[in-house]
Amino acid sequence: MNHFKKLIEYYSEIVFPVTCACCGAPQEKKGEYLCEWCKNDRFERVYGNKTEVVPEKIEFVFSMWNFDKGGYLQGLLHDLKYNFLRGVGEELGRFTARTFLESYRHLHELEEANPVIVPVPLHKSKKRTRGYNQARALSRGFSQVTGWDVLDSGEVIRIRKTRTQTGLSSADRSKNVKGAFKIAREEVLQNRFPIIIDDVFTTGATTYELADVLLYVQKGKAGIVTVAKA
Repeated sequence: MNHFKKLIEYYSEIVFPVTCACCGAPQEKKGEYLCEWCKNDRFERVYGNKTEVVPEKIEFVFSMWNFDKGGYLQGLLHDLKYNFLRGVGEELGRFTARTFLESYRHLHELEEANPVIVPVPLHKSKKRTRGYNQARALSRGFSQVTGWDVLDSGEVIRIRKTRTQTGLSSADRSKNVKGAFKIAREEVLQNRFPIIIDDVFTTGATTYELADVLLYVQKGKAGIVTVAKA
């Protein structure tokens, strides 16, 4: 049976070769979705992660790559969001986590703060349409590297369906997500440092609003981690 399974896998790789989910190049490493070039060299890194003035409640905003409107990264993140690329999301989460751990200077203090990973939740109607939440896939990969817990699905919910943030001004983005989130059980956040995970950081309206809700329970600060910064 094992020999037969290996034979099927061998011919499957010939007929359906594994390619990079980003650029389409043949993959040399089995079980990986992104080629080494796309992970390490194709995109511009965000060095220093200096953002515009952020609210006092935000301890840090970390993004791995600069967003490339109309480029490979935009295409990859679009596919991640709408084409159920769970494996790609987890791999991006792992790579983002390794990049974060290598660059964050106050790791010891962060570990002592008992961090918990909070994926930005989708409204149930959007989750039904897409089939999954890409932020949760990213969070799972991030957790696999850091060892930090991911808040269970349903603990923080999106109670209001919002329109897409694309094309909205900063003020309109904030208004659009106002009151969109709710915590199901407050005790799950007590004595925890929430790290909010999403795919793209633009103005921060969504993650700031979510941080407000999280920190209403757990007074203190929150961190934000995304794959890209627009």
